Formats: sequence, structure tokens, C-alpha cells
Amino acid sequence: MDDWFTIEKIDDETYAISEYGHWEKVHSYLLIGKTSALLIDTGLGIGNIKNEVDKLTNLPVTVVTTHVHWDHIGGHGLFNDIYVHKNLPKVVLG
Repeated sequence: MDDWFTIEKIDDETYAISEYGHWEKVHSYLLIGKTSALLIDTGLGIGNIKNEVDKLTNLPVTVVTTHVHWDHIGGHGLFNDIYVHKNLPKVVLG
């Protein structure tokens, strides 16, 4: 795995993907279902979070954005299926 990320397996379907190399200590979460996976936030965008997600699942991944601070949307450009609240800026969709 990329040295930028620390992956913690919470259970068989849940992973915390953390970026401890930055002062904000950013965390994203991957939830793996039977037919698809859900990634909550995409982190800073310094490392390639999609590469890490692809190592954990080969299922299609949907991204859910908790809010649009830069440390939560940095990797959005690496994904195609992204959900944000309708009132949030469209800039996060790449």
C-alpha cells in the first residue's frame, strides 16, 4: 500500500483509510457491500486514494461527501460516481 495511507480493517466490510502524514490526520471510510462499495470522503488528494480503494475491492465505488472542506474532497477527481448534498457547490464534482 502507498506509504501516504494507513489502512485499518475495522471488520470484513469496513476500512478506515487514514492520512497521518498531514497535520489534519484525515480519515475516509470504505464500506463494502455485496454488489457495490461506498467511500465516505476522498481525503486530501495528496496520495491516490483510488489506488488504495482498488486494492481493497473490485466492486463499483460510490463516493459520498460529508462536506466540502478541501481535506474531504481532494480525491474526488479520481472517481466517477459522487454524491453531494444538492445545496453544496458543484465544484466538488470535478
